[in-house]
Amino acid sequence: MKPTYSMQTVATDEVVPKSRRVYFEVFGCQMNKLDAELMLEGMMQRGYQLVHDPAEAGVILYNTCSVRERAEERAVMRMTSFKRRKMEEPDLILGLTGCVAQHKQEELSDRAPWIDLIIGTREFDRLPDLIDEARGESTSLLATDMDSPLEFVRQRNLGPQPWHAYVSVMRGCDMVCTYCIVPTTRGKEVSRPPEVILDEVRRLADDGVKEITFLGQTVNSYGKRLGAGIGLDTLLRGVEEIDGIHRCHFITSHPRFMRPKLIQAMADCSKVMNYLHLPVQSGSDSMLARMKRTYDRSFYLQSIERLREKMPDITLATDFIVGFPGETDAEFEDSLTLVEEVGFDHGYVFQYSPRPGTVSADHLQDDIDLEIKKERNHALLEALGKSGKSRNERFLGRKVEVIAEGTSKSDDTRWAGRARDHRTVIWPANDDEKPGSFVVVEVDRTSAATLYGKRVEGPSEVPILPPELRS
Repeated sequence: MKPTYSMQTVATDEVVPKSRRVYFEVFGCQMNKLDAELMLEGMMQRGYQLVHDPAEAGVILYNTCSVRERAEERAVMRMTSFKRRKMEEPDLILGLTGCVAQHKQEELSDRAPWIDLIIGTREFDRLPDLIDEARGESTSLLATDMDSPLEFVRQRNLGPQPWHAYVSVMRGCDMVCTYCIVPTTRGKEVSRPPEVILDEVRRLADDGVKEITFLGQTVNSYGKRLGAGIGLDTLLRGVEEIDGIHRCHFITSHPRFMRPKLIQAMADCSKVMNYLHLPVQSGSDSMLARMKRTYDRSFYLQSIERLREKMPDITLATDFIVGFPGETDAEFEDSLTLVEEVGFDHGYVFQYSPRPGTVSADHLQDDIDLEIKKERNHALLEALGKSGKSRNERFLGRKVEVIAEGTSKSDDTRWAGRARDHRTVIWPANDDEKPGSFVVVEVDRTSAATLYGKRVEGPSEVPILPPELRS
């Protein structure tokens, strides 16, 4: 069984007993991936070692996601596959962490009493102690207090790419989108102090990290309870002064909080990537009202206009939901026309499915036929693909600077990486390619989502970072 998110192992000559070997599976968003890294770091500090084969582990943990039913069921079914082994190895520790554990703690305890640990989204910093406490217990140990202060001091990057790290700037969400379970599973919004975040970024830079992704459920609302003048722009300007960090971006943003001072900081700071993921969910005012997104089409378009005024070449990505309760043909058409009006570079489309515990699931009928959802999904992806292809063609003949990530998933004779605007770039591999290095690629072909070309020498024509920061 291959892990869904391969974190770094740490070489050691010490023989670690099976009871101190841990296997992780991670489902869902980038925040879940970061949470798994933080859990692993805490366990390593207590003598645990990560393994990539569950058969070698004495502790098996699944960090779960509640946003979509499929991810939720996959995690539970994967854990169920260890039931027989648990009966044969009573000392084996099985644990579910994350959003499913938070949202369905009692149900999971009743449904799978052989699971030792059910740990929510605000108590995973106590994981090593909870594992010790669970040993020898006959019932599931629940740790799902939403008021528990989440405390961790991160020392290193354990993500799969040594040059890139996620950094959480906040936890929770104060929005009330009718389709979303996140406020229930993650709690109210809590921002970390800026000095704590920037100290973490400095430690990561010392550990070899070159690119930072700031994370938050509504990341651009960061700082609203920290005092006057503190916002995400504070962090972007702070990163600008940290040696070793070459790139920075942030996800996921909410249109309501794309304020002028943040846009100005994005334009001013050379390390901020020329990219923004700004989910719109629908192009219809009536749909946005039913979703309780707190903005309308005009507001969203004004935000895009302000962004492009300061950053004319910014790459824009978005999310759409199709088949939300009551969505008419005319309301869906509004989403199609928005794609054309904005000219998105990338986009993701999700078919609505009711999540128990959300307003839409409890009070709105899921009345759009599955086939209609599929048709709308296809039509919107087609429109986004056409927009992306058109936007990519302007790069033909241009040189772009790319951070090399590794061999292409579809062709191991080619390398893939990301440009400063987050575009995927693919080129024939050279013998001296190194993951995490910066290269220049001249673009000679494009698709809806990708730039293709050949590696060349010399500076890029699409600046990525100032020369003094290149390595």
